[in-house]
Amino acid sequence: MSPTRPGEVDPVKGLSLIPEEFLEQEARRERALLMQDKIRPGRTTPVAIRFDPFTLKRLKALAALRNTGYQTLLKEFVIERLYEEEKRAGIIDS
Repeated sequence: MSPTRPGEVDPVKGLSLIPEEFLEQEARRERALLMQDKIRPGRTTPVAIRFDPFTLKRLKALAALRNTGYQTLLKEFVIERLYEEEKRAGIIDS
């Protein structure tokens, strides 16, 4: 089944099924990671966070599909969302 609606997302992977949107998502993720590396290269602080079992299972499944660790993927998600929120708030330029 080929997606035709804008914003259509694969329910298993949580990624856009439309090639242009997928590539845009990946480019946004890469920009956010590069920004983080420039600001604080190699410095991390451990934190504790709780998830319900279903959310954690979904996160681990998506991480496995991307051949990465679930904690690494979670960190990427947080960084990407922070970037988007900072742009929205006018804290940084796009």
